[in-house]
Amino acid sequence: MQAKQDWQYAPRSQDMEEIINRPPSWITLYGTIFMVVCVLGLALMAYIYEYPDTVGGDLVLTTIEPPRPLEAPDDFPITRVLVAHEDSVKAGEVLMVARSLATFNDVFELSERLSSNKDQSDGGLANFFIPPDWNLGEIQEAVFELQEKQEMYRNLRDRRLDGLTTRELETRISRQERFIRDQRQLQSKLEDRLLRNRSRLTQEEQLQTDGVDNRDRLNVALREVERTEDELNASRSEVRAASFDIELMRNQIDSYRGGLPSSLNQAGEDLRNAYDGLKAAVAGWENNYTITSPVDGLVLLKRDIRPGRTLLRGTPIGMVLPANAGGIIGRIDLPNRGSGSVAVGQRVLVRFDSYPYLEYGSVEGRVISIGRLPTGGITAVEVTFPNELNTTTGNRLEPGPLMEGEASIITDSRSLLQRFFKRR
Repeated sequence: MQAKQDWQYAPRSQDMEEIINRPPSWITLYGTIFMVVCVLGLALMAYIYEYPDTVGGDLVLTTIEPPRPLEAPDDFPITRVLVAHEDSVKAGEVLMVARSLATFNDVFELSERLSSNKDQSDGGLANFFIPPDWNLGEIQEAVFELQEKQEMYRNLRDRRLDGLTTRELETRISRQERFIRDQRQLQSKLEDRLLRNRSRLTQEEQLQTDGVDNRDRLNVALREVERTEDELNASRSEVRAASFDIELMRNQIDSYRGGLPSSLNQAGEDLRNAYDGLKAAVAGWENNYTITSPVDGLVLLKRDIRPGRTLLRGTPIGMVLPANAGGIIGRIDLPNRGSGSVAVGQRVLVRFDSYPYLEYGSVEGRVISIGRLPTGGITAVEVTFPNELNTTTGNRLEPGPLMEGEASIITDSRSLLQRFFKRR
């Protein structure tokens, strides 16, 4: 045991000590060269390899002439859909119609006649004809107003009441006024009867809903309501006609006192005002009860758009892709933070949501415009695609309306070495 310990602590030879304390010179030389080469290689890689600065935002694929969204202007109970999904449409073409008291075809025909009427003289307006069997609903009052002004103008122009004296005209006016008073009293009774009949009809309808077999009583109640409504409408029409006769006769008396030319001129002015009022009423009806295409193009409707559905105000209906939309571009909603480094001409890499990036790659684009007025903390940036939608991996993407993706704008590219020294 003692001999083993002595051997372990025995002094080494001089040659061994020299080998341990003084390594060979070739190892030192080549080792130093290897370390220098490694450091230089790493420095070269850090100088060559560039790491980009980017600003990101959400991108929507669109066209130079963007798609026009369609929304319900107000609560809109659909009664007719006049186009199908992917139909070609013209600007101003009616796409769908809401429930109304008027018949759409009659209003549409009236609108066409008003827009194509070339004779805007007093005589031409006086002869503008509207068929009496048209159901014009909400604009019927404006039609009556025009027809009254037409009749008044023709009466003054043709001097139809010239054979009557002022006394005879006043006598007729008094007779018509008594008739109107009698009709007003009749209308009051008819309105009371109509309320009772409608209440009875509501009760019978509720009984039928509850399962009671009251078909005969329900039909009788319905006929009573319809008969009372017809009598009330007839009385109102007679009152209107009598009131108009009174107005004509009073204008005739005024023409005796003040002369025909001034009365005829006034009648012509009233006629033009009534005609303009009818045009405004038709335009208002179209705004309230129809949805039209804003441009020529292709209409894309949502699947649940159908007659019988009621749309709430602002409900999306679909969109119209313009016929002359131009090339494909992207619109980026860029947060204001960091947007100051974005400039026209910078590269943009886009990863579309519908095409997985790892499988299809990204699409390269270029910034072509930057919005000057940020809205809600967002700056609008437009991007063009010089290589269309060919990806970095050689795939070609099929564009779709309002296709979405994530965009990265490359604002600067610096090497790792530049970043290291700039940080210092």
